[in-house]
Amino acid sequence: MMAPSTRLLAASLLVVVPLAAAAGMSPHLARPCLAALALCAAAAIFDAVQGWRRVQCVRVSAPQLLRITKGVTAELPLALENRAAMPLDLRIAVAMPEGVEAIQSVRSIRVPAGKSAVEWAIAGRARGDFRVQAVHLETPSLVGLWMARATRAVNCSLRVYPNLRDHATASLFLKTRDLGIRVYRQVGKGREFDNLRQYMPGDSFEDIHWKATAKRGFPAVKLYRVEHAQELYAVIDASRLSAREGILESYVDAALHLALVAERQGDRFGLVTFSGHTRDFVRARHGMDHFRLCRETIYNLRAERVSPDFREVFTTLLTALRRRSLVIFFTSLDDALLAETFEREVPLVARRHLVLVNVPRTAATRPLFTGEAPENLDAAYQRLAGQMLCNRMRTLKIALQNHGVRLAMVDAERIKQQVTAQYLDVKRRQAL
Repeated sequence: MMAPSTRLLAASLLVVVPLAAAAGMSPHLARPCLAALALCAAAAIFDAVQGWRRVQCVRVSAPQLLRITKGVTAELPLALENRAAMPLDLRIAVAMPEGVEAIQSVRSIRVPAGKSAVEWAIAGRARGDFRVQAVHLETPSLVGLWMARATRAVNCSLRVYPNLRDHATASLFLKTRDLGIRVYRQVGKGREFDNLRQYMPGDSFEDIHWKATAKRGFPAVKLYRVEHAQELYAVIDASRLSAREGILESYVDAALHLALVAERQGDRFGLVTFSGHTRDFVRARHGMDHFRLCRETIYNLRAERVSPDFREVFTTLLTALRRRSLVIFFTSLDDALLAETFEREVPLVARRHLVLVNVPRTAATRPLFTGEAPENLDAAYQRLAGQMLCNRMRTLKIALQNHGVRLAMVDAERIKQQVTAQYLDVKRRQAL
């Protein structure tokens, strides 16, 4: 594509208009003026052809895959190849997909002959997969009468991961272990067998190892230690209610943060996602390679406009989990029908596993007498509806406690800290 430059418009105003006016006013000057105009048109056409050739000499390529972090500025490397014999002045613009933005929309650079590279600053605003498909180029023609424009197709996939670069997650990687964590008394004696020793007065009779006692000829008791390498599963609801107010984003961030905490504690972490059906199941393991697998599983998780099928996900957990595990649900139960279904189906899992349920606290679940006074009657009715919803959630919490299930209301801003505190409290009390 060729676009006239400012220089061409100025030349037309200073040369073409006077020649055309002279040819119209003086018939004897018409032939020389027309010849001059034809010469000017030929020069403009020649310059346009040269400009088109100049822009065709530029090739652009990008990497096939680039991994970046949401909200963190990254560099998109662009490889340029100038096949012309001289340097070119280029204006470059990268067509960014929705969800990724460029720090600079247009850049002017000078490209030397041969191969070169330029770093394009970008930032992901939403997690998921995106594709950069085109790079737009513009260069002036040889004389500068035209701006030669071209589009180069590139096939670059941008993979935007959730952002875990906050204070809560960064504290896990401090060299000083458990810095800032308050020391609590360990509750219980542990459940994992450690060793045998001779019976001493005060030992419980239930700890006597009768086979060892028969072999040794004196009473021997079993010693226990706190269990290690326990299994922890994060179950993420990606149904219609999770699409509100960035709720699913907080679920994903909290689950990945919990995976890092479990790795620090020496436990195995697993992942389950569901909506109208069970979508992903990652068996609990440990190690950073497993954490990357979990991140690859949920970085592109999207909410579906369907109601969650709790029965199917509970059946999946019952058939897939071989040992007693800590199952942490991230779901929304402010819908009365969904809450009733969850309360009816959750005892199937609660009999074999320890279940924690985290429900997001939204603007609709705010109690009546909190914050500022309502401005009008409609706002007062909304507050009243929020109070009724809080009462229903409190009733649901009591009903789930009767089945051994703990329900907690969490804030999107502090969900990482709150879920981590729940997990560490279970570890401390050896409730699993």
